[in-house]
Amino acid sequence: MKKNRLVLPLFFSMLLLALVLACNNRETTPVYQPAFVSDTSNQNTIVIGFPSFSYSQAMEPTIEYINAHLRGTRLKAHACVSWEEFLSLLGQRKFDLSIVNGLVACTAAGNGYEIRGKISSDEPNASLIITRRSSHINKVSDLKGKKIAIVPSNLIPASMMGKYYLYTNGLDVNTNIHTEKVASFEAAIISAYLGKSDAAICPARNWNIYLRDHPDVLSKVEVKWKTPPFEHNAVLINKKLDKKITASVLNILFSMSTKSEARSALNNASIDGFEKADSTMYRSLQEFKRKYDSVIF
Repeated sequence: MKKNRLVLPLFFSMLLLALVLACNNRETTPVYQPAFVSDTSNQNTIVIGFPSFSYSQAMEPTIEYINAHLRGTRLKAHACVSWEEFLSLLGQRKFDLSIVNGLVACTAAGNGYEIRGKISSDEPNASLIITRRSSHINKVSDLKGKKIAIVPSNLIPASMMGKYYLYTNGLDVNTNIHTEKVASFEAAIISAYLGKSDAAICPARNWNIYLRDHPDVLSKVEVKWKTPPFEHNAVLINKKLDKKITASVLNILFSMSTKSEARSALNNASIDGFEKADSTMYRSLQEFKRKYDSVIF
């Protein structure tokens, strides 16, 4: 019994000591709290805007090449889901640069951008009218009453060039055709291939890329007519972009055609290189738009 009376106080003394030590440790040991730092993921990143996913995908190797040779800055692509979204973001100056047709580029040049270059060869910027082989369309007049897949816009040269070609060759495209409105040139090709339309209009560049990846398309469609080309897409730069970064990007672009390791990247987009340019190089394209707008609606 005496032994138990000694053990009980000793137990409570040890318990009290443990509580005191725990309190002391709580005072001296810092409590963990998460530390927040500023998000640096977007620092030194510049955005290049594209009006479609297919265009962005074709240019991906070129962007990778630029990033491999660009110091301290990274180029990031933004592919828009629609033509309307692209024009909206461009109008808000959300892009640091873009590679877009001369009509849009000249308009943007008065809204915070400047044209500093262009795709060198204009030949891929011709417009093609493709038809279904089973449609037995041999002359332009055969398209009267037919359905033609078109990316609709009065700011897309390829669509305008194709329609103007048909108009100047005797087909009233305002009243004598049915238009199948599509979101992309690739969709226009597919529409003709699947028989949803009798014909389609697209640029030679897009046709070359699609045919390369889908050679079976020739089993059902063929190129029937080709327009003369206009000046190819412009390199559009946001005036707010740092001048040194601008110079670096342009130097890389303009030298790509001379570098063997860069040519495969260019080939993926069916272009041969880039050259210096400004808005004056697109005067003939702007004059074409005036003629087009006067007769086609």
